[in-house]
Amino acid sequence: MFANQPINLHFTIPATDALGREEVEGQLRFHAENLDLHWRLKGNVFTGGAGEMTTIAIPYPAVAEVRLHKRWFRPSELILRVEDPSLVAAIPGSEVGRLVMQVQDQSKDALKNVNELIDYRRSVFLLDETNKRLEVLRES
Repeated sequence: MFANQPINLHFTIPATDALGREEVEGQLRFHAENLDLHWRLKGNVFTGGAGEMTTIAIPYPAVAEVRLHKRWFRPSELILRVEDPSLVAAIPGSEVGRLVMQVQDQSKDALKNVNELIDYRRSVFLLDETNKRLEVLRES
């Protein structure tokens, strides 16, 4: 399950304004050390072509919650909440470190392993931090 190849999820964040100028499209890549969030504004009549791709590296300890919300006859939503809201503040549609992303059909197979992967990576980080604290206590 935890292969060397990263898990890729393609998503959209619907526009919050009435004219649809702030619709976001992007990709989540789950690497061994961090989570890469690639995003850009989707092109439309008002803005011309698609915006420039921006990448945000989010370490696994900064991920507070990942939840999958499946609904009948509607796209599945992946809810990502980070500890530091400034990491995702520039993304339209983010609310205090919380992103609600509609997962595209091409990524539905990869959704199965996301929660387990995040839990595993966070537990590895917490174990490393605990071991560091124990080493400091042993040395003193």
